[in-house]
Amino acid sequence: CGIKIPDGLAGNQKLPELLITPSTKGILKGIPGVPEVDDVNISRADIENNFQAFNFSNMSDIDLYEKLLKEGFALISQALEELDQVFVDTKFEFGYVQGKDGNEKLIYMDEVGTPDSSRIWDGPLYRNDGKVVEKSKEGFRQLLLKHFPDPDILLNKDRMEERKALAKDNALPLSVFMEVSKTYTDIAEKITGKNLPVCENPRQEIIDILDKYGLIDDKAHKSEQTGDKPNN
Repeated sequence: CGIKIPDGLAGNQKLPELLITPSTKGILKGIPGVPEVDDVNISRADIENNFQAFNFSNMSDIDLYEKLLKEGFALISQALEELDQVFVDTKFEFGYVQGKDGNEKLIYMDEVGTPDSSRIWDGPLYRNDGKVVEKSKEGFRQLLLKHFPDPDILLNKDRMEERKALAKDNALPLSVFMEVSKTYTDIAEKITGKNLPVCENPRQEIIDILDKYGLIDDKAHKSEQTGDKPNN
């Protein structure tokens, strides 16, 4: 990303300032100096020189996205610090929506601050013992790399067809999924201070929440409930 960090840093030491390390989403073609592969690191200069190719509407939104990123990181970091958890790094995605006033607005997209996109460390263990207990999907990722004899299949994007076959032909033990689930539920319960109830019908719960905010097509929803097919 073209960022220099100071010499002499110790392992797992907090950096003196927040680093912003942008990367591509999907494969972008025809941008000078940017490899045509998915999820490749880019610099701020790359964005400034090709802001329209990166779907920025104008140059000023580059400063805005960095402002939103810093504010979001600070907010989540402070909330977790109150729970004695360390917010180490995360991923934010941004996009445009049309506001109520009809104007275009740059906003956060997707989930933010969860173990799926962030590294969260246990504060007491890190502070007292220098031990990193990471509450993220990284534990699952490392398990997969150790579980299969050829981990390069999971790392090399040129081997996607082999990766799909590997996923299709290899069922992981239920205990692995329960361990991943516990990573997410533990941090959620720590944040909320409550035990998470077990959802009996996750699909219907998602539909009900989307319907609450007017995001469900009523005709399609009712047809699905009655078993009827909606008219085209």
